[in-house]
Amino acid sequence: MSERTARGRWAEAFAALGSEPRLRIVERLLEGPVHCREVLDDLKLSQPAVSYHLGKLERAGVLQKERKGTRNCYRIERRLQCVLKSCMKEDGSWITL
Repeated sequence: MSERTARGRWAEAFAALGSEPRLRIVERLLEGPVHCREVLDDLKLSQPAVSYHLGKLERAGVLQKERKGTRNCYRIERRLQCVLKSCMKEDGSWITL
């Protein structure tokens, strides 16, 4: 992958993280993989809104989706887990910028 392409992928991932609902999804997924329904229950958002945010994160390469039966299971892209966890305190809250 060229440096320009890699830079573009990072820009896309960071842009996708630029939303509070998507950061809440990431917080939940840093605890481990979850089914779409669990994200829906945790966020108290409508199903279309959750699907929109999950899709945005997946297209940006932040999440990976795995089909398990009739459900979709999501997890943080492995290469991003360390980066995202380094932005958080031990109690799971975000480091203040």
